[in-house]
Amino acid sequence: MAKLPLPAAHEAPPAETDTEVRRLPPPERGAVLKPALLLTVLAVAAGLGLGVHLVRYAQIADATKQQSVTTEADGNTRPSKLYRLKPIVTNLTEPADIWLRLDAAVVFEDEMPNSEIVSAEVSEDLLAFLKTLKVGQLEGATQLQHLREDLKDRVAIRSGGDVKELIIESLVVQ
Repeated sequence: MAKLPLPAAHEAPPAETDTEVRRLPPPERGAVLKPALLLTVLAVAAGLGLGVHLVRYAQIADATKQQSVTTEADGNTRPSKLYRLKPIVTNLTEPADIWLRLDAAVVFEDEMPNSEIVSAEVSEDLLAFLKTLKVGQLEGATQLQHLREDLKDRVAIRSGGDVKELIIESLVVQ
């Protein structure tokens, strides 16, 4: 068995005179404060500029909104007519034992001569669409909002743009 040399028991650390330790001088007070002061002034200027820009943008947006509201009020003098659709009752696709009842109304222009024909076609189209639904498409506020938008789109397509609005009065799922 070979013996390994043991390290020396006590080696003296090198003396301070042997190693040269260079210490940096402490920074001057002005060397630290000048960049900090400059950054603070730049941040305040940027914040002030952004604030002024946002206030101007908000004023322009308010003026535009108010102008469009007065334009709509002046141009929207045509009367409209509310026509209630017959209740639509159907079962869902999945599961088939769940039923849905929709009570809705459509808003027509007042001078529409064929409003009853269009409303019957709209009812028929809504019935065909509601038959394709699954119960998962009716759960939650977001899903109901999507259903409402889908129904409005179908009414607009079926009526050729004659219907202004679809109003869902009640929707019962049981």
